[in-house]
Amino acid sequence: MTTSKLVKTIIFIVLLIGASCYLGIICQQIGGLGDTILSLSIDALYPFLWLLLALGLVAITAGLVAALVRPLWLCFVAFALSSLAALFLWGLNLIGIGLAVIYFLAGLIYSLGVAKGLKERIAFSLRPIRENQTILLTVMIIAACACFYSGYAAQIEREGFSIPPVAINMVMEIAEGQIEASADLTPEQREQVMAEFREQFEQQVENTIKPYQQFIPIGIAVMMLSILMTVITLVSWLPILILRAVFAILGVCHVTTVVTETQEVERLIID
Repeated sequence: MTTSKLVKTIIFIVLLIGASCYLGIICQQIGGLGDTILSLSIDALYPFLWLLLALGLVAITAGLVAALVRPLWLCFVAFALSSLAALFLWGLNLIGIGLAVIYFLAGLIYSLGVAKGLKERIAFSLRPIRENQTILLTVMIIAACACFYSGYAAQIEREGFSIPPVAINMVMEIAEGQIEASADLTPEQREQVMAEFREQFEQQVENTIKPYQQFIPIGIAVMMLSILMTVITLVSWLPILILRAVFAILGVCHVTTVVTETQEVERLIID
């Protein structure tokens, strides 16, 4: 391997590691959302928009590594280093180690699939990358949802489950409307009735939910997984489109070049 090729290979590997680190940071942020995600506020949306960006960056850099970095064992090294980088951000715990291992295995399967697909084609195509990126994106989404579950479960264990203020306010608005329509009360009496109703409502809901509060994080994580998988299915074409432009730019900048190879083909025919 020439020095120029080695430098380019290292750059592509570093880009993948950097994208994986960014993904780990975003997963950390999602893990700290906790009750914020139930508040239905715009603040809960931003981390998921950054997550989509992180998924796209990993998909693009992984595509570059899987298609260009050779020999193939260097791809394995790249994904191993990326997994370790993400692991330090996810945390050295059982969930973090499990996610890092799954991410590494997904990278191996992805690299092998892309390499095999490119080898079987006569001309270079992005189709093998498109066909194999699903497993990589799925694992990254699972990692984000697992980080949310881990963080929210720990929060509930420490503090217990609290009803989102937005849900309480919605119920109180409905109750206030019914009280105003059904009773002729002074403002002071109405305020006292609403305060008593609010206290009773919060106590009743907490008593009902408390025995099952440990299942709330995993339930939300599963719903999150379903939503994110749907979104990724709809926008999975975007990393491929960007990769097409990136490969074109790399060719113009003479970072990559097209090599034509002549191979002997053996066939069995009637003599």
